[in-house]
Amino acid sequence: MFPCSHKTVILLDHGPEFAQPCHPVEFDVQRARGPGYIPLNPVSKSVWTCVVEATLEYCRIVWDIFPQDKNIRFVVSRSPAEILNGWQAEHQSTNSIMTALAGVGRPTADRTFAAEKNILEGVEIAIDSLCEPTPRQTKLLEEGKEVVNRGRLIVITTVVDDFYRKKLLSAALEKIIKVNQENSGGDEDVLTLNNVEMVLVHTTPKGVEYRIHTEQDVMENISPLLSTIFYSVEAGSGLSTKMLYLCLKHYDLASTTVTGIPMKEEQNASSSANYDVELFHEAASHRRLLGDFEDMIMALSEGNEYQTCKLKWCTPRGSSANELHHCSGTFRITPTEVNSRQSSCLTNFLLSGRSVMLEMQRRSTGNKTLSHMLTSHGGEIFIHTLNSNKSVLEDPPSISEGPGGRVTDYRIRELADLIKCNQLAPFLGNNKDNSPIDRAQARLARFSKVLPATISSTTVFNIPVFEPLHAALLKETLTEEDLVECRKVIFALMSMEQKGDALPGPLGQPVTSAGKKGGKREEQYKVMWMELERFVSAHSEESPRHHAVLETLMEVRQKPLVKKDDKVGLDVALRELEKFQAMSDSLDRVEGLKRSSSPHSPGLKKAKMLNPGGLSVLELWKSRKEKEASMMHKEFAGRMNHSLKLYLKLEKDEIQSKQKQ
Repeated sequence: MFPCSHKTVILLDHGPEFAQPCHPVEFDVQRARGPGYIPLNPVSKSVWTCVVEATLEYCRIVWDIFPQDKNIRFVVSRSPAEILNGWQAEHQSTNSIMTALAGVGRPTADRTFAAEKNILEGVEIAIDSLCEPTPRQTKLLEEGKEVVNRGRLIVITTVVDDFYRKKLLSAALEKIIKVNQENSGGDEDVLTLNNVEMVLVHTTPKGVEYRIHTEQDVMENISPLLSTIFYSVEAGSGLSTKMLYLCLKHYDLASTTVTGIPMKEEQNASSSANYDVELFHEAASHRRLLGDFEDMIMALSEGNEYQTCKLKWCTPRGSSANELHHCSGTFRITPTEVNSRQSSCLTNFLLSGRSVMLEMQRRSTGNKTLSHMLTSHGGEIFIHTLNSNKSVLEDPPSISEGPGGRVTDYRIRELADLIKCNQLAPFLGNNKDNSPIDRAQARLARFSKVLPATISSTTVFNIPVFEPLHAALLKETLTEEDLVECRKVIFALMSMEQKGDALPGPLGQPVTSAGKKGGKREEQYKVMWMELERFVSAHSEESPRHHAVLETLMEVRQKPLVKKDDKVGLDVALRELEKFQAMSDSLDRVEGLKRSSSPHSPGLKKAKMLNPGGLSVLELWKSRKEKEASMMHKEFAGRMNHSLKLYLKLEKDEIQSKQKQ
């Protein structure tokens, strides 16, 4: 995607209208004007000279701020029309353009030449130039990528009337349609034009007027391929001002005036005065103030058509990396008046390795804040946009702070270990294979299934003895030595419970029976065993040895190992029992109130069938107990509904004795 600013063609009229004088030059200033003083004849610049100076300043600003990807070509409409430079990098410099323009020479005032015909030929050649790819576009075409070709055509001429303007636009549109038809074959040497912005700048000497009724500075869409905008300006300083305005508009630039710069007087080195220096840079430098752009005080630049932001000079300091402030953007700058003494002093000061802070006054409150900084990097001067609000990096929040700034006891080391164990690496296999992503997600889900966030919310993770078991179960495969180590940890925890050792870590306030000695410690161990069972169960399906650790834990706790399918049924039964218990408590309270108020107590209500399968609560309870009993031991074969033979060994001996005979 290339904007119109990527490639620009400037077409200069070389007709007799540009040979007229327009701007007087004061050069007889050194002689004393006393008696007998004879003034010299005045000297005036021609319109052509003013146009060349204005366009060269336009190019200087663009190439100072954008060393790459902003290409400008010059076309001179004389007989025949001539292209002065190409899109190559060696042609994109003011020295190259000045050398080429010097060879063109000034136009003649002879009106016998067909100036109108020459400018039309120049428009056609300029459009052909826009069809040629730039080095960046050529690189994309070689890579097989699609290129959207847009461009801008700036025509500086004398527009006689509205009919002449329409004639130029019509010729440009016809040429665009023609080249698109010719270049539609897909040749890499030429491109089709998706859109052209044609800027018409009408300029004449002072006192010369033409009747043109076209509205100025308003974009007009001639067709989807061509849009135009018109400007009328007096040659001389007015043209230079207009070209500065167009440069800022075309390339999204902004102006900043550094005020209060202390400089020594040229005549008196012992005294100093404050000066102002205006700089151009990308407009994003102002927009990057993170919402404070509206607070900037903007004022119309003196003698110009654009606004400038005035920032005050602050005490300079060294530009070492340790003293650089946090910034949200860095942009190249260029002085507006590059040859002035003030701009030269500021440039040399910054290139010497110093940096200057710039202060902005807020429009809403009037408070002053440091908003920008000027410094140099690698021999180029940049403006840094500082964060005027409080930086998030100046006072970072502590990792132990919870919501509302409360200090919490997060398990920070364990969280860091979790991150290290689940780092991702590039996958160099088939892009359509999602198995690495699925495995990574499953691994992270298993690691974080039981992961207490704070120290106070866990018991077993605070016990040092638990560490080998924790490390082993996180593995994808367990060795026999790992299995033995896990069993040792479980037996060590049982030994701690039998000895009555205190458990580390706060557990809140567990409920204990009043008057029961050691009830609190028993509750603590009960919570610990429940947490350990939950952790081991979360990893039990990883491998058979992982499941063996769970079997060992359930065995020492004398609890049945519930299968997955049976666990679903048990959960349903437990939920039904809890509902029945809550209903029974509420019914008992209601019945108690009725008995206290009435001498006749009502009969007991029939038990309600809570299970959708038609089983009562008693049958659910019996079924649960039978399943628990069947898991505790292997059922005796004689109690099962099978017919079995007795004394099998005697029968086997009898058969063997018969075979020997």
